[in-house]
Parts: sequence; C-alpha cells; structure tokens
Amino acid sequence: MIDTVLPLNLALVVPVWNDADGLARLLVQVRRLGVFSQIVVVDDGSDVQVKAPDITLIRHDTPQGAGPARNAGLKAVTASYVLFFDADDALTDEIRFLCADLAEAAPFDFCLFAHADSRVLSEARWGQTDWDQRLWEEAGCGGRALQEAMQLPVLAQTTNYPWNKIWRTAFLRDNDIGCGTTHVHQDMALHWHGMIAADRALVSDRICALHQVHGGAGRLTNAMGRSRLEVFAAFSPVVDVVAPAGPVWKAAFARYAPVLLDWIASRIDPMHLDELQQAEQDWLTATMVPWLADIAKIDPKAAEIIQSRLA
Repeated sequence: MIDTVLPLNLALVVPVWNDADGLARLLVQVRRLGVFSQIVVVDDGSDVQVKAPDITLIRHDTPQGAGPARNAGLKAVTASYVLFFDADDALTDEIRFLCADLAEAAPFDFCLFAHADSRVLSEARWGQTDWDQRLWEEAGCGGRALQEAMQLPVLAQTTNYPWNKIWRTAFLRDNDIGCGTTHVHQDMALHWHGMIAADRALVSDRICALHQVHGGAGRLTNAMGRSRLEVFAAFSPVVDVVAPAGPVWKAAFARYAPVLLDWIASRIDPMHLDELQQAEQDWLTATMVPWLADIAKIDPKAAEIIQSRLA
C-alpha cells in the first residue's frame, strides 16, 4: 500500500499464472512509479503459489482463466479507479502524468490510453500497431494528452485489450461489467460492454504501457488450437449488449468481428480450419443476418462484407 497522497485513487489488478518472474519484475516497476493506492494480485492456480509483500493476494486453487481472475480481482478493489494489467507487459513513466491529468478530469467512466507494441518496437518505431492507429485517427484521437472520446463505436474496434484503460470501479460494478469466462477472447465482454455503457469516456495519446508479444505455447495470444473456436462463445455476451444499443453499434461490431475471425483463420492449426469456417457461417447466419438492414443503413460496406462471407 502506498502511503503518500496520490493524484488518482487507482488500484492495479494483475492476474498471474506460472509467471513469478514476470510478476516480480512488474511489481518492482509499479512500486517505483508510485501511482497505485492498491495492488491486487490474483494467483490463478500457479504450480508454485505466488508470494509478494504489501499486496492484496487472491489465490485460486486451480486455474480458472484470465477473465475470472480479473473479475475476482475487481471484487477486491477498494480504490475509486482500477487498471487491469498483465505480468508480462510493462508500464511507462507516462502513466504518472496521465494520473495527474485524470485527477483533474474526474469523474469519468473510463479512459483509453495509447500503448506501444513490441512488434512495432522491433521495427525501430514507438507506438501502437498500424491497424489500431488507423482507428484512433478515424475516431479523431491523437495529438492531445487528454480529450473526450466522441467516437466510441470506432474505438471499440481497436484490439480488445484489458490493460489500456483505466476504469471507474463503481461504473463497472453498477453496470455488471466484467470479463468473460472463455479460455481466449475473454476481454471482449469488458471492452464492448464498457464502451457501450459509458456516459463519459476519455482518451489519451500518452503511451502508458508497452505490450510485449512473446513466442511460446504458454501465451494466450499464441494459442491456435481448437480453443480458438471459443471465440463464438466469447461473442455471445457482446452480442447481448450490442443488439439493444442500436444500428451504429451493430455496424461497428459487424466491422470488427470479421477482422478478428480472419486473424484466427490465418493462424489456427489447419486441422481446425474447416470447423472454424462452418462455425463462422452458423454464427453469421444466426447473429448478423437479422441485423443486416440496420447495418446497411449505417455502413453499407460492412453489410456487403457480411453477405459476401455467407455467399
């Protein structure tokens, strides 16, 4: 627990599974930054139990997944705002300035901040991936340390990460917003539900995190077996909040979902590709076809893409 008066009453929630070294590295950095009033670590059934001083520690006896781990961490948060983070990523010093900015701007439901990506860094550049940056520009973001987010349906189409937003704790609880329970893509529910429910959202081009994309089968990003078919189960709670939100949100999700499905198809084990394609056809027929008229009013190209994938 930090004893000094902080500009923003902010908690950090970190799920961890068999990554004691990554957690230790992150906690050293977090303590140096000194912006968190509470640190919650959720040990999701690691083989060797996590130990760290001066944190709120939650232990799952068996692994439940990153989504349930984040949800368990949220329940333990006592701070006014919360940032979910991963043990294998890194914060930057910019988060100190963002917290000062946000303290003056509060209250807000969430703030989406810019991040750097190790794939971009490997090209001797600093910042987000090109596809996320294009969406930021389409939404009119960038060039300002803090601004009101006016184009949330566009920003919702950025990669659905859990660690690039600072949330108001009561906002998440009051709206029953949390992560899904699937093995992969459990962050979609948090991302889309939060975007749709927000009354006041902010965006900052301060790069406050470095996302490390690693190789290895133990990383969820690299899981390309049959578990990727869980994407359709992960879509379900998103559809539940998008459907009543109206045509603009339906069109946004109709643009987002095919991009994600193409990413999965390009990487999934070929032995599961036919099953993925059939599941996509079934899902589009059940979900997107009833929305086509609404989608076409807002984004005819998105409606054409859906129809072409069903042809």
